[in-house]
Amino acid sequence: MGATSVKSRILDLLSDVVIDNTAIGQFATDAAKEIINVLPDEMLWSMSTTTNVTGSGAAITSARILSVSRNGYMSREIPFSDVARYEPNSGSIYEATAKSPVYYKKAGKVFILPTASSGATVEHVNYPTIAFNDDLTSFVGAPDEIEHLIIMKTAIKARLSELNEFQDDTEEHNLKMADLQLLQREYEGALGTFLAGFSKPEQTREEQ
Repeated sequence: MGATSVKSRILDLLSDVVIDNTAIGQFATDAAKEIINVLPDEMLWSMSTTTNVTGSGAAITSARILSVSRNGYMSREIPFSDVARYEPNSGSIYEATAKSPVYYKKAGKVFILPTASSGATVEHVNYPTIAFNDDLTSFVGAPDEIEHLIIMKTAIKARLSELNEFQDDTEEHNLKMADLQLLQREYEGALGTFLAGFSKPEQTREEQ
């Protein structure tokens, strides 16, 4: 287990954990997904990747989609159940065009209209699968603050899970509950500070 592994960083916060390593990995995986989903798109660009969309679609099965574009024009999402009215040459006022493309999701894939053989891409952030002994520096592009949020959220999940193991030990249960409440406050404060710090430059630019 590396010195900066998920488990070692959790132990820095909790001193001890009684749940197994598999559970720690699952909690970290869930925490990363939750944090990716709650952050604004603008904060995730450094972690994003792109996948080309062809006529057969682009397989995007475990990721948050940030944007879809076709030849430099932003594509907006439509429901698959309503796709017929957006088909090119449909005669509909909603018809998708080269300068006003649309995309839809179906069976784990992203499709774009008008269909393109090239020049269409999905920008997305893949949800990572994290093991207890992983080093989060391998979470490519993630700022240190996001890594720390993942660790804190994982610790919260671990401590919450442990409460069930100490229902019959009032003293230990109360100690772990106090740990949990402190972690939750620290997490909320860290998340709020991170979001506020990111928004300040935008506000400054708007005011100038």
